[in-house]
Amino acid sequence: MSHLSPLEKINLGSFYTPPFLVHKAFAMLTAHLQPKGYCLLDSACGAGAFLTQEGFKRVIGVDRDLTALKQAKINAPSAHLIHTNALRGCSRQILGLAKSDKLAIVGNPPYNDTTSQVRQSLKTAPIDTDPLLKARDLGLSFLRSYDLLKADFVCVLHPLSYLIKKTNFQALKGFRQNYRLKDACILSSKIFCPKSLAPFPIILALYARDKQGMDFSFIANFSFNTLEGKSFRLKDLEPITPHIDKYPNAKKVQEAQVFFYPLRDINALARSKTFMPTQKAHSVLVSPQKYSLYCYIDIFKTQIPHIPYYLRNCDIFFNFESFKALENDFIEASQNKQVSPKIKKYFRDLLGEHYVAN
Repeated sequence: MSHLSPLEKINLGSFYTPPFLVHKAFAMLTAHLQPKGYCLLDSACGAGAFLTQEGFKRVIGVDRDLTALKQAKINAPSAHLIHTNALRGCSRQILGLAKSDKLAIVGNPPYNDTTSQVRQSLKTAPIDTDPLLKARDLGLSFLRSYDLLKADFVCVLHPLSYLIKKTNFQALKGFRQNYRLKDACILSSKIFCPKSLAPFPIILALYARDKQGMDFSFIANFSFNTLEGKSFRLKDLEPITPHIDKYPNAKKVQEAQVFFYPLRDINALARSKTFMPTQKAHSVLVSPQKYSLYCYIDIFKTQIPHIPYYLRNCDIFFNFESFKALENDFIEASQNKQVSPKIKKYFRDLLGEHYVAN
């Protein structure tokens, strides 16, 4: 996508997909279907990296970027290319597909969360999108479009946060109700943005249309494998969230002498501050009973370099029993800005095989 300006890349979420990921996607997909019986679609095909696979009944590529489509024509001369916005007037008819056609969707659709703090001043909300598909993130819109097209299989790259953050998961709407995750591989966003200082997890996900759909319990119990050979389940990470307030809470807390910045996920904590010197309109008020928990978060921030990228879109997590045994140590560490050997051991034990040594 070298013809796009940096600003266009940010707002269109357009990035080159390395060949090894294309091959991995088709290995996942063809393990569950026979290509000759399916039409293949990439509705944000760019230069056509996912359109070169042979053996499918028909290969269709769609993109709103005419320059990219010209390159796709060179890379995949046998593919049927359509110059249009796949999120506008989305239907099988526009793609020349019959209701009876079996459909597999592949690709690396754009994603651009306009609510994210990263480069927020440069981002604009998605436009020219059907009302049913419109979302704060282009990637969520594309996943919704796959449900509208009633694809039999979907094998695409997207941020892991779409699944592991409850708000995003609910925003998938019909997609989460009609599709089930069958296979997955987690990889770092550094593959697409090598200079990134805050890498986050991307998932290469294979979904099958399934009337069971997915609920959040299914996601929490799913075993996610990473490109590096690690494995984790959300269920095994005990979040601190039920014990604290993440967002401004002045209406809930009457007694507070300590104030904290709002919280999101681990990556956001790495960029933000923790304790505030004075109360602001956006302050989280810390009651005396919960002071030690926020001291824990303050120290957790210092340990983020030891946390692998694939856990950094999770909520801040802890081991409640082990924390209680070290509660005063966390308070002292936060106040003195010194992390003791006991606390360092706590985090090594908490992360186990996921601990990143510096």
